[in-house]
Amino acid sequence: MRGFSAIYGREMRAYFTSPTAYVVSVVFLLAVGLFFMTLLRNYISFDAYWRERLLEAGREAVPADVHQYLLRRFISTLGAITLFVLPFITMGSFAEEYRSGTMELLLTSPIGQRSIVLGKFAAASTVFTLLLLISLGLVSSLFLYGNPDPTSLLVGFVGVWLQGESFLVIGMFISSLTRSQVVAGIGGLGAALLLWLAGLLGDPTSTLGIWLNELSLVAHFEDFSKGILDSKHVVFYVCFIFFWLFLTLRSLESLKYR
Repeated sequence: MRGFSAIYGREMRAYFTSPTAYVVSVVFLLAVGLFFMTLLRNYISFDAYWRERLLEAGREAVPADVHQYLLRRFISTLGAITLFVLPFITMGSFAEEYRSGTMELLLTSPIGQRSIVLGKFAAASTVFTLLLLISLGLVSSLFLYGNPDPTSLLVGFVGVWLQGESFLVIGMFISSLTRSQVVAGIGGLGAALLLWLAGLLGDPTSTLGIWLNELSLVAHFEDFSKGILDSKHVVFYVCFIFFWLFLTLRSLESLKYR
């Protein structure tokens, strides 16, 4: 695709020269670290209590399930953190172009609109992936002191990554509709939250409730947090991402009619 690498490089330079990206990254990593240490401390306390109760019952003192009582909760928490952070990574994707007056120049350049959308998405995805890899490195410290299941851990992080990519494309679409980064950030957060909790909006026994649950991002994330890799959830997230990228592309093409 013509111009993809140029847009990707431009966006990556913008991320690493913008204070917003650093603030968002620090907030994300600080929240991840604090929640991980809190959950680890709770797990250690529960593990000691569990061993004591088993010894009192005359049974062998086995450690509490680290995935059930620590990793699963951490992965679920990590998924929630991405919901509140990632829309602010993409809030300037197009809103800043509008504000600075470079959108017209960008759209009239030889670079195709598809390359513009995919280049911006790839840059945002790279930043998110780097943050996720740092988080994975933090959790990997458990292997120094315990024996967590690496497969369940990786499956959980794959789920966080797919869900996070979904939040990114939603944020990009909202950013393509407004000139204000603040509006784009808050709007992206609201739209992501709505789709995240869609399953709670209707009666779960009704047809509408079933459809809403199928559209809920968190409903498709639960199996990942349990360490279960189900292809239907992967297909859902991939289709979800392509659908919102398509909407973003259509949003850019509609500028000629605005």
